[in-house]
Amino acid sequence: MKKILAIDFGTKRVGVAVSRGTLAEPLEVLANQDDLFDKLGEIIIRENIEKIVVGLSEGEMAIKTEKFVEELKLTTEVSIEFFDETLSSQAVEKRLQQQGIKRSTRSGQIDHFAAAIILEDWLEQN
Repeated sequence: MKKILAIDFGTKRVGVAVSRGTLAEPLEVLANQDDLFDKLGEIIIRENIEKIVVGLSEGEMAIKTEKFVEELKLTTEVSIEFFDETLSSQAVEKRLQQQGIKRSTRSGQIDHFAAAIILEDWLEQN
């Protein structure tokens, strides 16, 4: 089975998750800074990634995500696919809230868990 990297792109933070067989594992949250593509490249190599799935929302954020993917394509030969992520962040927020995790703690954890939900949903459909 291919090893897949899921990305939940945000203007401040980028959540990443990887597939472990048929499971999705939240990996880390990266700051959306100048070294973002270098860090993603390191993850792609370290994790032997064969496919990238990027969550795509609606509206203005979709345009920013598409621009991000165009830049990412210039840095890797790994195939990249979009996947609808419209509700992933809300689903994570709800799960963390149900687990009793404080709002201040939740805000920094949502991104990589959202990437894991994107990947779980993608794995179920593929």
